[in-house]
Amino acid sequence: MTKPPKIVTDIVKSVSEKLGREAILRKVNNREEYFILDLAFSYFQKADRNRRNDYRSGYLYFKLKNTNHLLFVLAHSPIMTSFFKKNFDYEVFKNIIINTELYRDENSLRFKNKGKQERIKAIDIKEFLNKLDEIEKVGFAKSVFAKDTKGITGTGNIFALSIARGFKGKDINEIIEKSWDLFLWLYPSKPVFQRNASLNRSLNKIENECEISKIKNLPKNILETSCSGQIEGAHIKPHKDGGTDKLDNGLWLCKAHHRLTEGKLEGHRGINTFKVNFKNKRDKRRVRGTRPTI
Repeated sequence: MTKPPKIVTDIVKSVSEKLGREAILRKVNNREEYFILDLAFSYFQKADRNRRNDYRSGYLYFKLKNTNHLLFVLAHSPIMTSFFKKNFDYEVFKNIIINTELYRDENSLRFKNKGKQERIKAIDIKEFLNKLDEIEKVGFAKSVFAKDTKGITGTGNIFALSIARGFKGKDINEIIEKSWDLFLWLYPSKPVFQRNASLNRSLNKIENECEISKIKNLPKNILETSCSGQIEGAHIKPHKDGGTDKLDNGLWLCKAHHRLTEGKLEGHRGINTFKVNFKNKRDKRRVRGTRPTI
């Protein structure tokens, strides 16, 4: 394979950092198109009864008319599509589209439904989302990833979502960060992620923006940390400590603030109420047996 463009190696580097191991690069034959994948996908693929070895699941980069394009694609891979469908969450999917909007000048989704190629395309994001909502009325995953009885590729043999178009190299890390959940859906088991998806659904009626400023008693280092990363549903009381996925135990936080406050919150919230505090360190010492000064 000829040396790929720098922007491609930068995408590989960004995906590798998220994975915690080296991502792999596959060039499309006779075309200057590049898939960025996880080597683990090749092992998953071996479970496919059709024994396809031309799997293409992950980020796809190409340049057309001097314009950079980055798509998220599933092609020719029933087993990978089955994982993706199992982990798929429509509201999270919509948020990814919204959060990556600034990196493209057009919205596009191509998929196969009942053996027929379909494409949803719109410059205006509200129009695009409205078209997706129309599909969701009958079941988005059910429609877009329907079993294809024709050919040997089986379930949902094409899915291509435009993530970015006309972007620059400096945007890559943010684009990967904001679309990363799509990549996570390509794995067979994501129980923690599915739990977060359940919390996201519970928070549906709350505006999707970081709520860090509403939390009381925040330490200075958190107050001075700027928002960054995708907006996520965060548990007030962690799930491992018995916290539920219901609205009263959740809030929206950007990834940076979610990480800084994980397991350090207490309280509850409602649709129109918010009583969440950062845990006081002095209270922790008392629990451990340190007597307060009288």
